[in-house]
Amino acid sequence: MQLSEKDHQMLMTTLQSKSPEVLQVRMANALLLLADGLSVEDVAGLLFLDEETVSGWKRMFARRRAA
Repeated sequence: MQLSEKDHQMLMTTLQSKSPEVLQVRMANALLLLADGLSVEDVAGLLFLDEETVSGWKRMFARRRAA
């Protein structure tokens, strides 16, 4: 599949939304992929995130489960 530059930018803008709903879905997606055995690096690459974001979500989830 090929995207125009305009379409690519529009989709990336959507992914980078800071709305709570979008962030919650992206975090859930990342955590499920980590639970399936993918590495932080792989999840970050697949979801167009940086590794620190994925690591932070993983740590936050682990802290919440421990509480």
